[in-house]
Amino acid sequence: MLNAFRQTSRTLLALTALSVAALGSSGCDEAGAQGEGAVALRVGSGVGGITFNTSNWVSAGARDIYEFDRTGAWRTNAYGFEVKLKNVTFVDPQLGKITTNPASNPSPFTTRVEITSAENLEVTVFPPLGAPTRSFAGADIVGLELLFNVKYAGSTTYQTKLRVTDHNLDVAGGNLFELTKLNPANDGLIGPICEVSTLGDRFARVYGNISVDAITGAVVEPPDIFHMACTAGAPGKSSTFGYLPHGAPETFRLANRVIRADYCADGYPYTFPGNSLVMRDNFSPGQEGQSLAQVTAYAQAHELVLEAMWDENGVLCVDTPRVDTLDASDVICPVKRNLDGTNAYNWQPPACAGFVDPNPQSLRFYSLTAI
Repeated sequence: MLNAFRQTSRTLLALTALSVAALGSSGCDEAGAQGEGAVALRVGSGVGGITFNTSNWVSAGARDIYEFDRTGAWRTNAYGFEVKLKNVTFVDPQLGKITTNPASNPSPFTTRVEITSAENLEVTVFPPLGAPTRSFAGADIVGLELLFNVKYAGSTTYQTKLRVTDHNLDVAGGNLFELTKLNPANDGLIGPICEVSTLGDRFARVYGNISVDAITGAVVEPPDIFHMACTAGAPGKSSTFGYLPHGAPETFRLANRVIRADYCADGYPYTFPGNSLVMRDNFSPGQEGQSLAQVTAYAQAHELVLEAMWDENGVLCVDTPRVDTLDASDVICPVKRNLDGTNAYNWQPPACAGFVDPNPQSLRFYSLTAI
């Protein structure tokens, strides 16, 4: 058993980085400071991953442009930023550098490039005079640049420029990209938009036709909206666990909630940076119909303990909170929303040991943590 220890949040970040090499696939929560208070960690034992950031849905560097409309229309996000995609610049291997304002109506004699509305970031080049289109994705779009006009709360417009500087193909998550901010005046590097994930990278999954509410975590599928989800945050990390939003927004939303230990489904995370997390469910290939008893046996076989069982509205039961200075009696939901539309007040989840699932055929997630 690992010993509990206490560190301030600054020391905590260093310890998290040191822990990464000993861990497998990792579960990250969202970006945000936890303050200077002492916290205790359940850092894992080589199985699963660690929960890194917990407070917000979006990394700090991405908050002004984390969602945009690929057509060049203005979009206002939950942080008060108005964003408009002004230019898309791409170097075609045959046609050279192409820059297009997506809101313009270019001549048919002009080559143009567009961000394709798809499940991930890709671009399509339209040569003039009806020549065949050319599509590019994955590593082939490294170098792509996006220029945005941005206003904060209706104030003066400024510009933000992004460049795709690296690519990684994740087995579960698909194409991941490193996105770096540039100085629009001279293309000098400012810095990456994503914070460091538990694997030490700064990649993002760019979801097409998806919007994630930065406050509630609600997921909708509006056409033409692109969401930049850093893998240092729950929406991006969910993809590396294999939970994608397209066609299954309810499982994607719940995966984000589990990663953040949002027991009460009210946005409050019951975790701190550095805690271990392994996720199971009852619908993924190889896990179909998996019961609470089967997951408990899995945890014991892998030197883990069951944290909680989850449905669409948060936890159904809690055994071992992810933070090792808490016990199950510390989890109290001021308002618990039930699936039948009723509310329970000052609700305390029951223990999972001996819990009888009232509807085992429904969507279930299971979270495991270190002993």
